[in-house]
Amino acid sequence: MSIANFEAACLRGVKRAFKTHHQFTGGLSLQYAPEAFIQGQIALALSPLAYVTLESHVYDTLWDAGAELRGKVPRNGSGRLDIVTWWKQGTPRFLIEVKKLRHKEAITADAKRLRQLLGRGGSTREGIVVAYVSAKKPRTIDDRLLYAAESSGALLSQRTGKIPFVEFHSGSTWHYEAACFRVRP
Repeated sequence: MSIANFEAACLRGVKRAFKTHHQFTGGLSLQYAPEAFIQGQIALALSPLAYVTLESHVYDTLWDAGAELRGKVPRNGSGRLDIVTWWKQGTPRFLIEVKKLRHKEAITADAKRLRQLLGRGGSTREGIVVAYVSAKKPRTIDDRLLYAAESSGALLSQRTGKIPFVEFHSGSTWHYEAACFRVRP
C-alpha cells in the first residue's frame, strides 16, 4: 500500500475531527481543538491500513526501526512522535507529525526533525506532516500551504480542498483545509 493511501486516510481523519469538533462545540474550528483530539481521529482513520501508535518515544521508535543509534541523539530525540504506523512484521513504517498551520513556517522544524530521524535508516523511509489551517480568505490558506512547502523543503502531496464553515464568534464564513507534506531523508 502506497504512502498516498496513508495520506488520504490522514486527511479523512482531519475532516472527521473538524466535523465532530465543530458539531459538539457549537461552531468552533479546529484552531480551538487540542492536537491530541485531531491525532486520535487521524489514528482512527489510519487503523484499517496498519497498526498505529500515538505519542511514541523517538528513541524507542528508532530502536524498533533498526535505525542507527550511535552518535549524537537527534534534537528532541527524547521527545515523542505524534503518530507512528507499523509494518505487519512489527517495525515502524511512517512517522507522522500533526501541526496547526498558524504561520507560514509552522512545519519547518517538524520536517527537519523527521528528516534527521529518517536519515538514520531502518524500516522507516518517509514521514508525513499533516497540517490544518483556517482563514477567512481562501487565498490566505493557499499562501500558507504553498509557503510551508517551500520553506520546509517538504512535498505538498495531498490537500482536502478548502471547506467553508460559519465561524462561531463572528457568524461569518471562514474556510479550513488540511494538507499532507511528504518528508524524505
